[in-house]
Amino acid sequence: MKFTCLSKGGGFHFPPCHMLNFCGIRILLDCPLDLSSLMVFSPVPTAFDFLPSEESSNTVASGFFDSRVGSGKRHKIEKLLDAKSLLFTEPWYKTVNNLHLWNSSFIDVVLISSLMGILGLPFLTRMKGFSTKIYITEASARLGQLMMEDLVSMHVEFSQFYGPEESNFPAWLRQEELEILPSELREIILGKDGVELGGWMPLYR
Repeated sequence: MKFTCLSKGGGFHFPPCHMLNFCGIRILLDCPLDLSSLMVFSPVPTAFDFLPSEESSNTVASGFFDSRVGSGKRHKIEKLLDAKSLLFTEPWYKTVNNLHLWNSSFIDVVLISSLMGILGLPFLTRMKGFSTKIYITEASARLGQLMMEDLVSMHVEFSQFYGPEESNFPAWLRQEELEILPSELREIILGKDGVELGGWMPLYR
């Protein structure tokens, strides 16, 4: 028996993904989508949006605080990202990068353990040669379907606002564009080791 970690994940919204080889049978455990990657894209503005003040414009992206300071005080230890640093474009979605290194036709069984572990499944099923059994509980299937429909609905708003997606590799994934991004966004896009570009995909149709 061989147990291979394809992704350690990152909490509830990005569960881990593993490949189990048991007596020659390859079982894929979960096929999640890294929704935290959506943080690099600017939200679609609404009619209720207003122009933020210069002080508040730096609070739209994640910042880092020292939670160890007593008396309920939090001290900022790193500059927050500016709203202008985000990507104003139709988003792509980050799948498990290491999964693309496997020949999908060699996967014998896919076992989905949670509703978050199903979101990347449409990316896997459209890979060349994929043809296998998928096992999932009825509750996870129904809730996962609702999550997918909500994701597609959100993406339609992006498409309507920014226009049709680029036919080729998006400009923001090119090396010269990545180099001018803030380090926090660059790490989300490239991963900590800087080699995770292969996991970015346009949304399934």
